Amino acid sequence: MLTPTWQMDLFIYEYFILIPIYIFILLGILITRNRHKTFQSPYYTMMVSQGLADVCTVTIYIVIIGARYFSIGNVFIYNLSPYSSYSFSNTGPFMFTLRGVGVFFITTQRYLAVCRSHGTLNYRLNQCPPLLIGFTHWLVAFLIYLPALLHTDIYFENEVTLLTVGSTTFVQWTSLTVMTSYFVTCVSIIIMYSQIAVVMVRARKVEQGVLTSTKTTKKLKDARLTLHVFILVLFCIVTFFFYIGEYVLATDADNDRVRALRLFYPTLSGNLSFINPIMLLMMNRDVQSAFCCRFKVGLMAENGREKPLPRPRVDLRSLCTRSGKV
Repeated sequence: MLTPTWQMDLFIYEYFILIPIYIFILLGILITRNRHKTFQSPYYTMMVSQGLADVCTVTIYIVIIGARYFSIGNVFIYNLSPYSSYSFSNTGPFMFTLRGVGVFFITTQRYLAVCRSHGTLNYRLNQCPPLLIGFTHWLVAFLIYLPALLHTDIYFENEVTLLTVGSTTFVQWTSLTVMTSYFVTCVSIIIMYSQIAVVMVRARKVEQGVLTSTKTTKKLKDARLTLHVFILVLFCIVTFFFYIGEYVLATDADNDRVRALRLFYPTLSGNLSFINPIMLLMMNRDVQSAFCCRFKVGLMAENGREKPLPRPRVDLRSLCTRSGKV
């Protein structure tokens, strides 16, 4: 049994605390989709597809952690080489690419909803079948990562540590693929966010002082959803710099520096997944009203602490007037 690092401890604690909440939210969106029109939008379709990628990423990684640090199934995984080493080595960068593409698609949807709400592309996106949106998300990520997949040359160091040793070409291809996809994603997102900010500021100036309650609620909702995606963008930028470091160290003869950098991989990959359920609960009023409020009401009913109905107010003056007494 190896000694887990603090990065591994943090990843394990976050996994068992946040992933059940994340799965509960995703299943809730899917189950209540037919009753809530809001959850039928392309935004929530992309959120479910992105959530599936997040859950798959951390679940696959928790398997290799269990095998590596707790000696659970490590011999079985090692005996499946080279297929198991190929799978685990490509899962990480492919899932990073998949989640980067997901953030780009989600931001594009926010851009179309805020800046091109009456455009043809936004209309067609709203009419697109949900399965086709999810399939496009995964297919685009696979096509982007395909060149790195074709250059896979990696193996496990031994059956105890299960550390992967790969060629310089493979490491550089995977790093370059993730870096390029995240660079294009970040630049595109910055451009779209600048347009979103301009539209929201102009709308606020024009409608200031004459906003109805409906318009105010819609603007606040757009602002919260936009901030949610912006937090994901910040984590994408951190990922971009991480893979720059891995690309540079790929040609380094000293493997200790590469392994020291990879100690932060579970924290980096995990937080990119774990931040999503936190932001859904904090910033998304649709999720709060659909799940959190219902859970609170059910908890109050179980504890017998339901609020009593308010008593009707009696206007004594009107009663006296009707009876002829003032």
